[in-house]
Amino acid sequence: MTTDHNTKVKINIRGVRFEVKQSTLGAYPNSLLSGLDHSSDYWDEENDEYFFERDPGIFNSILNLYILHELHTPKNVCGSVFRKEMEFWKIPVSCISECCWKSYYEIDDSMEVMENLSKVNNGLYTKEEDHDDVNPDSLQYKIWIALDNPKSSKAALIWHSIYMLVVSLSTLVFFMASMSEYRSDLYLSILHPEHVNYSIPSEKLRIYYMKDMDPSLFVVEFMCMLIFTVELVLSFVLCPCRKKFICSPMKAITFILTLSMWFTFAFEFYKGDMIESQSTAIFFMVVRFFTVLRVLLFLRLQKQFSAFRVLLFAIQASLKELFLLCITFGVATVIFACAIFYAEIFHDGTYDNLFIAMWWAIITMTTVGYGDFFPTTAMGYVVGVLCAVSGLLLLAMPVAIIASNFADYYTHNKNRIRYLNSIREERKFKTIEQINSTKSNCVKE
Repeated sequence: MTTDHNTKVKINIRGVRFEVKQSTLGAYPNSLLSGLDHSSDYWDEENDEYFFERDPGIFNSILNLYILHELHTPKNVCGSVFRKEMEFWKIPVSCISECCWKSYYEIDDSMEVMENLSKVNNGLYTKEEDHDDVNPDSLQYKIWIALDNPKSSKAALIWHSIYMLVVSLSTLVFFMASMSEYRSDLYLSILHPEHVNYSIPSEKLRIYYMKDMDPSLFVVEFMCMLIFTVELVLSFVLCPCRKKFICSPMKAITFILTLSMWFTFAFEFYKGDMIESQSTAIFFMVVRFFTVLRVLLFLRLQKQFSAFRVLLFAIQASLKELFLLCITFGVATVIFACAIFYAEIFHDGTYDNLFIAMWWAIITMTTVGYGDFFPTTAMGYVVGVLCAVSGLLLLAMPVAIIASNFADYYTHNKNRIRYLNSIREERKFKTIEQINSTKSNCVKE
């Protein structure tokens, strides 16, 4: 390139020619265009121009940077393509205009969403992912897939439907067992009231310790427990990758649930002896509490319904915002608790300490309003109004973020499903064509 700054430089971008002054290209010394000369690999001596096999539409935006000193991203170009063009032309990110930051960084959010969705892979363990010796056509692998992925076959879908029915039935039994109508006289264990060295504090505990579950419910509970156990053992034995099995949150939940259910089942026969000591009685109720984890087995529906999985991803993507909400909510709770405590400081029987005031602040900010504690002074009313309004504002903001994340995941997941369906249709069409071609060749022969 000559030293005359008024010399026009001819640039051919895949057949589209641009002309620009050399002085204009010198505005950004470290870029590719500013270092062009006749010794460059892009110099076309025959046509007296520089030739590039790049996108001419994007180059127009690149060239505008040298003229306007502002880089604006084209609206009709994918963000990843524009980034590659910037890397090729050696344009720094600092040149992007502030009005285009959103469109430039949108690709990062989209890529994160797509990576999260692709990691799920419908819960399938493939030969390439786990072990080279896994045979996808083996009976072991087919049974494992049927147990793990409801979309793998019709038999798998039927099994998962039955499993969800068992989960629903087990949850119903768990709730019905807390009702006195479904408790009967002790028949599993023997109670010796004279050996009980403490008084049972509530009627709810008496229902569990003085009576047994109705025999029909007990049988249903036992059958559900067996199904959970058999499914867990089969999954562990047939799983191609034990490491992934152990690290799976759903399998961990199922294991804890199954273990607690077996402990509870065994304790039912020794309940009369366990109630004699308050510590063992408490231990029995703690173990029984963990059987409520059966409700979490409904999370297995995420493998069958992609929208459910999208909801979980949206919540996971909003954890930072939710953590920030907890911090701001905690600070606001302390402030309004102190405010209502000192606003009612001259009145007894309302807020006796700051912990009660914090309880009132939490209930007020979440718009629950039990009414067990309430202000009685004019200043207390003012604090109550401010507390309620602040709670509405604090809770409304993260809801919008979660909704936005859910919309992103839902849209990408819907497009991903369409893409996978299109690929399946293409493969099916090619297979049919190959079969027809083979048949026609056989007929000719």
